[in-house]
This record gives sequence, structure tokens and C-alpha cells, in this order.
Amino acid sequence: MQKIVLTGGGSCGHILPSIALLPELKKHFDKIYYFGENDSLEQSIAKENNLEFFHTKAIKLTRGSILKNLAIPFVLPKAIYDARLLLKKLSPDVVFSKGGYVSLPTTIAAQLLGIPVVVHESDNTLGVANKLASYTAKRVIMPNTHANKSEKYVQIANPLRAKILNGNARKVMIEHQLRINFQNILIIGGSLGASSINDVIMNGISELTAKYNIIHLTGKGKISHIKTEGYYPLEYASNIEDYYAVADLVISRAGAGAIAELKALGKRAILIPLPDSCSRGDQKINATDSGYLVMDQNDLDATSLLHNIACVIDSECPESNYDYATPKKIVDVIITAKNMRVNSPNNTAKY
Repeated sequence: MQKIVLTGGGSCGHILPSIALLPELKKHFDKIYYFGENDSLEQSIAKENNLEFFHTKAIKLTRGSILKNLAIPFVLPKAIYDARLLLKKLSPDVVFSKGGYVSLPTTIAAQLLGIPVVVHESDNTLGVANKLASYTAKRVIMPNTHANKSEKYVQIANPLRAKILNGNARKVMIEHQLRINFQNILIIGGSLGASSINDVIMNGISELTAKYNIIHLTGKGKISHIKTEGYYPLEYASNIEDYYAVADLVISRAGAGAIAELKALGKRAILIPLPDSCSRGDQKINATDSGYLVMDQNDLDATSLLHNIACVIDSECPESNYDYATPKKIVDVIITAKNMRVNSPNNTAKY
């Protein structure tokens, strides 16, 4: 019986690429498990996709806060120990990590047990968890490997769920009773929301709704209670493909997954990457390389946003660049790494 553990968490970008691989993974693995945090986005998404979910403890590195990071040396060893016990119990053939702080205990535990690890990085630079895992991983998959010459690095684009490419605009039109004869703008601050973007939208809501339908995904716990014609707020959309389909323009953070979806769908977009104070700078790199119009969060206000919307919303849509074979290519790499294991999967002596 062939078994695989998927891990990653902290945002939707750390689990949705794994979900995109499920149809191909099911051709090769009898059991597919997911390791993540309880009461998290990854847990709810895993359950929606009928994945057997296991809780693993994790602790996040907080950039710019020494005090909050003091607990890491005390919490991380226990998290690794617990992950190791789970892995010994399940005896997977391979671990596939999408990164994020949630993945780190599992990848370290897998490497201690001699279980092959495959790291997948959506950005052009490795995040902290993936960088640590990459040193002993059998394979590291990235959309750009120019800076990494080792044969373990494999260049493959980011995988997308099949449903993303098959949205139904009519569903959203009917559900929200969108005004006809208005162009539709979809605003996404990422799965966790973006308060700075939300504030700008609120400040300019009258001017925005005078010209456009504004569909605003605010993020969990950040729902706006403003009632105005043409404004359609909701925390999160599990059927994001339908919202993409109805959108004439998307305003988004610059996560690699979001950009991959926008480019695959040939959508017009304005990107507002996370500032360096909130990230390692990966979103700014993603945005710069995307070809989309980019706005600096520090310069963002309602006036500048309205101006840029007017410049972009009637421009030519970009051509889709998605390779439909991407999920298969990634799973082929996983199978290669699995076969690199020296000891038999059923031999638990090393465990």
C-alpha cells in the first residue's frame, strides 16, 4: 500500500496547490494524509476534499519581534517529536511539503526517519520553512530555479485546481443580484484578508460603486457591514472560480498562487504586494515579474486606486499561459523521490 503525507499551512497558498495534485496523486497512492494545525484554513480545506487530517503543533516566526520568537526553541522540538510519532504510526512512503511554518516539524521529523521529502515552493525564492527543509530534501520544485544549480532543484510552474479554470459567472450574477451594465471588480486580500486594502476600499466606496460593481473578499473576521448599492462584501469564497469568471478586473495581493491563477485565466489585474515589513519580499518579486500593474501599499489611497482602475479595466486581457500537464509533472517528481528511499517502506527498524 502506497502512502503519502501532504503538509503546509498558514494560508490557502500553502494547501491549495496540494489540492490541485489530488487527481494525479490518487493514481499512485492508496492513502493520502494531511498534516496541519487544528481550526485552520488547511484543516477545513482538507476536510472539504475528504483528506484524512492530522493535527501537528507549530509555531510561527514573527518578523521583527524578538520577544514573540523566544518560544520557538521550546515549542519546536516538541512539535517535531509529535510529528515523528505520527509519521511512525502512518509509515508514509514520501512527504510533500508546501512550506509555511506549519510544515517545518513534519519535514524535520520525516528527514530524521529517513522518509523522502519533496519541497514545493510557489515563489521565486524559498520561504524559511522550505529553505530549512531543502537542505536534505530529495527534490525541490520551484517555478524558477535559475539561482539553484543542484540537480535536486526542478523547475515546474505552480499547479492549479481544475475547477479554477471552469468558473461560472452566472452563478455569482444571480446569487448577489449584481447590477447589469456595470463592470465587475473583484478585490482579494488573500485568504487571511488585508486590512490596509480593506480600509482604502471603504474610504472610496462611494466613488467605486458609482462606476463599478465591487465584489470584496475581506478575509475571515474582517467582513464589512457597509450597505451601499453595488457593494458585495463576503469573508471568503470557496467557489473563487465563479468570482474570477465574473470579474472584469481583479485587485489582489501578489501571492504566487493568486498570480498563477490570474495569468492562467487571462485576467486583467492590479497587484498590491505585501510590504517588506510583513514578508521576506517575495510578493514584491512576484509582482515585478508578473507584467501586471503594481501599486505600493505605502502609496495606496482611494484616488490613486480609482485612477489605476480606469487605466487597466478596459485594457487588453493577457493571454493564458497555463500548462495543463503541470500536476502530472509534479507528481512524477514525487514518485521519483519516493523511489530514492533506501530502506523498504515496511521496514520500521530505522523508525
